[in-house]
Amino acid sequence: MTGDDGTLNPITYIPDLSPATAVHQDHFIVCGLGSLGQQIIVNLTKFSFDSFEVHIAGIDRKPVTEWEVDNLSNMLSQPPIVGDCRRDHVLQTAGIAKCRAVLIVTSDESTNVQTAIAVRRLNPKVHIIVRSSRQGLNRLLSRQLGQFVALDATELPAMTFALAGLEDNTLSVFNIDTFQFRVVERQISNRDPQYCNVPVHVLHRQHVRLLNLKPFSSPHQPIGWATTASSMFHRWQPHVRVQSGDQVAYVEVKALSHSQIVNLPKQTGPWNKLRQGIGDVLDGEWRRRLLAFWRSSEQQSLRRVVAIALTTALVLWTTGTFLLKFNITDVSWTQAITLGAVLILGGYGDVFGGFEDSGAPGWVLIVCLMIAITSLLMVIGDLGLLADQLLSSRFEFLQRRPKVPKENHVIVVGLGRVGRRVTRILQDLRQPLVAITHHLDNPALRNQIPLLEGPMLQQLQEANLSTARSVIAVTDDPVLNLEVALIAAEALESEVRPFTPVIRTLSQLFSDNIKSFLPQARSFSVYALSAEAFAGAAFGENILGLFRLNHQTILITEYTIEYGDTLNDKPLAEIAYGYGVVPILLRQNQPNRQYQDYPMPSDDMRVRMRDKLYVLSSINGLRRIERGEMTPPRQWLLEVEAPLNPNMVTEAGNLLARLTTVPLDECRRLMATLPNSLQLALYDYQAHRLMQELKRSIPIRLSPLR
Repeated sequence: MTGDDGTLNPITYIPDLSPATAVHQDHFIVCGLGSLGQQIIVNLTKFSFDSFEVHIAGIDRKPVTEWEVDNLSNMLSQPPIVGDCRRDHVLQTAGIAKCRAVLIVTSDESTNVQTAIAVRRLNPKVHIIVRSSRQGLNRLLSRQLGQFVALDATELPAMTFALAGLEDNTLSVFNIDTFQFRVVERQISNRDPQYCNVPVHVLHRQHVRLLNLKPFSSPHQPIGWATTASSMFHRWQPHVRVQSGDQVAYVEVKALSHSQIVNLPKQTGPWNKLRQGIGDVLDGEWRRRLLAFWRSSEQQSLRRVVAIALTTALVLWTTGTFLLKFNITDVSWTQAITLGAVLILGGYGDVFGGFEDSGAPGWVLIVCLMIAITSLLMVIGDLGLLADQLLSSRFEFLQRRPKVPKENHVIVVGLGRVGRRVTRILQDLRQPLVAITHHLDNPALRNQIPLLEGPMLQQLQEANLSTARSVIAVTDDPVLNLEVALIAAEALESEVRPFTPVIRTLSQLFSDNIKSFLPQARSFSVYALSAEAFAGAAFGENILGLFRLNHQTILITEYTIEYGDTLNDKPLAEIAYGYGVVPILLRQNQPNRQYQDYPMPSDDMRVRMRDKLYVLSSINGLRRIERGEMTPPRQWLLEVEAPLNPNMVTEAGNLLARLTTVPLDECRRLMATLPNSLQLALYDYQAHRLMQELKRSIPIRLSPLR
């Protein structure tokens, strides 16, 4: 019920989720039962519940001798199939004909690609999810195969490693088209007037959404559950106030560029190509392309220039020889050839004798002068290019390399794919860093980041470990990563400042064990983090990224609304509170294939066909959306009194129709017969907003019925 101050009293309610009589079954095949494949099986089984059954078949080249999770083999619908997943009979034994999605996650990317092609041939409609880091090939395969998603299991969690090492308020930074989003977690103090003693519903601002609240007084006890749809989002009643010491997490739009993104097909007709070519000439594009051709691929460019110079010299020599032979009397062929060679070597004065009259026509003198000048310029150009090549190759060691930072820097140990991605993220965040590697595959990195080469453990002290902000160990050897973290923790044991080493592992069990004896470290299994993204992609969702919040993996997911979708024709309030997700961007489909973008969209906006919706969700939220398992709203009784100003009745009716699912004509009939009452199905945040908006226009009372 509503209190004296107009707030909603919290009432815990349990949704009615009785199973339906019909049973829906989905069949999946996981190719590759290593650590990643096993974690994917665990996450896929989370989608199996009551009337929604998930059947999983596993394929591996060798018998699995070690399961990372107890009873994991019992999660499969049949014993693991031993064989080559590229073979037709192996895929048919696994049930490829009735399969909804195939997840190909072996450690060999070549095998993954070959399996994807075989799967598409056997089942043209199956959804294919492939573990692959070859972005160019992935785009080509996506266009050719269709219903194809490629994810890089090692680079997906790179943002998590980088931001864990910073130990600041930022949990994630990601871009969606022209919008940049930032996830922040911070502790509130009395010096934060925009957060301290502010009701939770106020934190849902125009460009900000609250994600999580940890009360300082009772961190493990929620304050009045608003919905049971999520174990993470929308848990607290709208009237709950943030107090000093509480920890809040929110997502905000950091940079907003456009409100519209036009997605029109490119025009490729002949007239358009001609128009584009003319435009390139007018814009000076031809000079840029010529310069790029001249500078591209230095060794090949040098060979091309030398070949052009020799060809031009031969043409000039031949031209000069014929001019001298047929325009000057008493000149033999031998003399003409010799004088032509002297001419292209810059000997114009030697050929024509200065002030002496050679008897040659004036136009011949001018042409020979042009030949001499052209050959001289070409010689100078060739010599300059050769000198540049010599200097750049012989004196490269003189280039100044970035210095190792003195303090407050991050040490990245290991420069594999994950390490390089982590360094790029840290550079984008303008965080000082130094990287340590035993062997450098890309020499260009020496001039881009501070770098130490050699035995990694010995280089830690050279990296100014005692003054470092953090150490991120992301080599391919988890034991080496642990050793790096232990050395760092021991070296800084006497320091009073916080220091959190970050460890990359390949096993979730190993990560759990590390946390038990090294609690100050943050250990992440790349496969456990990525597995949730692969599982979400298996149901046709586009997973853009992930991050960690409150010990849970949060997926950044894109939904394209199609016919029969569980999100189709629903207001965002039902999607957010019923499924337990956070909508952060709605791209509404407009005529002429245009999209209207709404970052942090309002709860009363409705999702239509062909719209794109971007949400933050846990794996539980994806499961609810897939099954259409929506937590039902609470029932409310709305009592409306006659207003003092009759002109407000029409506005109140329109407002009631916009903020609820009640048809407009029914709202107007209600307002025409005041005083009156109406029973509504609303989530707590909807009810709070409705009460705040309506009471400005008309006297109302809103009470929960259960």
